[in-house]
Amino acid sequence: MSTPSSPSFPPSQPSPSSASEIVGGRYAIVRTLGQGAFGHTLLARDGQLDRNVAIKVLDTKGRDDAKAYELFRREADVLRQVRHHGIPEVYDTLQENWRGMPATLLVMEYVEGTSLEQVISEKRSLDPGEAVHLFLELLGILDYLHSRVPPILHRDIKPSNIILRPTGFPALVDFGSVRRVYLTPEESGSTIAGTYGYMPYEQYMGQASPASDLYAAAATFLHLLTGRAPRDFMNDEGRIQVPATLPGEPRLSAVIARLLRPSPAERYASAREVRNALVGDPSGGALVRSSGRTGLAPIVKTTEYVLALPPAPRPLKGATKDLMDSATPGALRLMTASEKVTESWSVTGVLSLVFFSVITAGILPIVFMNIADSRRKRMRRFFKNGIPGVARILKIELQETAFDEKLARVNYEFEADGENHRDSDVILPVIADRWQPGEDVPILYMPDRAYDSVIVAVE
Repeated sequence: MSTPSSPSFPPSQPSPSSASEIVGGRYAIVRTLGQGAFGHTLLARDGQLDRNVAIKVLDTKGRDDAKAYELFRREADVLRQVRHHGIPEVYDTLQENWRGMPATLLVMEYVEGTSLEQVISEKRSLDPGEAVHLFLELLGILDYLHSRVPPILHRDIKPSNIILRPTGFPALVDFGSVRRVYLTPEESGSTIAGTYGYMPYEQYMGQASPASDLYAAAATFLHLLTGRAPRDFMNDEGRIQVPATLPGEPRLSAVIARLLRPSPAERYASAREVRNALVGDPSGGALVRSSGRTGLAPIVKTTEYVLALPPAPRPLKGATKDLMDSATPGALRLMTASEKVTESWSVTGVLSLVFFSVITAGILPIVFMNIADSRRKRMRRFFKNGIPGVARILKIELQETAFDEKLARVNYEFEADGENHRDSDVILPVIADRWQPGEDVPILYMPDRAYDSVIVAVE
């Protein structure tokens, strides 16, 4: 059972008519996004801040439903406390008359995009690399929720509750079934929430745990990869039998199969452990690439790479070393940082190096060699011991280096170990020109160094 989710896919700037219903003195109702047993989810326009919002309305018309109100209150309480780009933000709560009856309203971030349910129903082909990326990002959201004290369980993960934003990153919506693992006796209750096929056996018994959310995530991605609902794979004992092969790397099938084992003790212990199982590669690391065949929004608008590195400390060889080399410009490249690379660039660059070396008495190459050497040593530390992550760009500005050359300083923030961290890094301007504030970029960070981090970007 679940409350209505809020997938929706209208234009980003709907125009409410002058006759639109206004709630809270500022929210103009545009249309209904969804309707469930406990109320409605509406698309509205915030007249004060000129933005779209989603409004969940607990419909009490004709009944006094304590269970409905409790689920609604849980969702509001949890969403007020979490801060993650994969979870919708709560803006306001209201007590209003709704169509002649008292009602409780929850005003929250409107997550624009496409649900995985819609992707499946439209039978879109899915690149295996993109599927792994989405799975890794969902695991990041679950790691954040499960790392709260006490842990927060979603309890109703399924394709309709995962929305792909225009950036290609997923958002987990519909927290009406949410629950904290450790509740007081007064809060415990016996409500069973979830959806058949995605809900493990222990959840039917009222014994949900983080492993239950991981089970549901695996069932969701089994559905996404095969186009078939989890119930189609159930045997006579009600256990999901994962096909021996799934699109993509063999390890994906093995990971999903383990997550769908009937006993929580047989599954992975945490979302982070699942992630390590997916990206770990003893041969030296790998990159998961998106081929762009799906027609969905790109995984990351500014790069085709999603970092998938072995657990740290990792050897600097193979694909790991190749990525580090590509993401670390040398002295010659720093000397012409603002120029785009062309086929004749290497010849021109060498001639420029010779020319400026002569007129600066050899100082120019020494300066840029020192800058490049310092950067390479820093990148080596991060590629050996750093943890892959995703950061949201806050600001980009050019700054001068030696001899009037410029680099781009990118300010960003990222979530790690339950906290938000802010940092900045310098990259080539020709890379930064492809980015805008609000977009996501891949990073490596090190918790043991006060969450110091670097951007991993290639031309």
